[in-house]
Amino acid sequence: MVRKRDLREDERELWEHVTRDVRKPRGRARKPPAKAAIDLKPAARPKAVEVPVRILTPVAVKRAAPPFGVDGATAERLKRGKIEPDATIDLHGMTQAQAHARLAAFVRRGHEIGNRCVLVITGKGSPLARDDGGVMPARSKAGVLRTLVPLWLEELRAIVTGVQAAHQKHGGGGALYVYLRRKRAP
Repeated sequence: MVRKRDLREDERELWEHVTRDVRKPRGRARKPPAKAAIDLKPAARPKAVEVPVRILTPVAVKRAAPPFGVDGATAERLKRGKIEPDATIDLHGMTQAQAHARLAAFVRRGHEIGNRCVLVITGKGSPLARDDGGVMPARSKAGVLRTLVPLWLEELRAIVTGVQAAHQKHGGGGALYVYLRRKRAP
């Protein structure tokens, strides 16, 4: 709604002249015109306060892991289904809490034993998925696990190099390749 402005003196006089013959509605009192003068002078500007400037020295920030993703050649090989997964986990039928815990344990274990590529089967989901009280709403177009697994894998980015949709022969849109970092020699 647009805020109404106050009428100037000449506008108020014109309005009084135009409405002099108009009858007032019953039960409603007319507002008396405002007589208070409005001061249009700008307020005095406060003086600027001098604040001492601190020069900050740059601090070396150690990143937890390199950027999330795989190199182009590896991504292409994954996309074409040329890399066979070292291990597979199927999260069908699990609640969000169960799937999250099992996925984290599976990925950590896979990294520990030296797996490079693992397959995570989430399923495509259905538009009428049941609500188990988790983060996602009940009527999600993509499956709940299909949506949440990449977010959960982001938490494990210290050991996960990249995530990509699986090739059709490995489950297509209902599965993900998870590419793991090489385990460093002790």
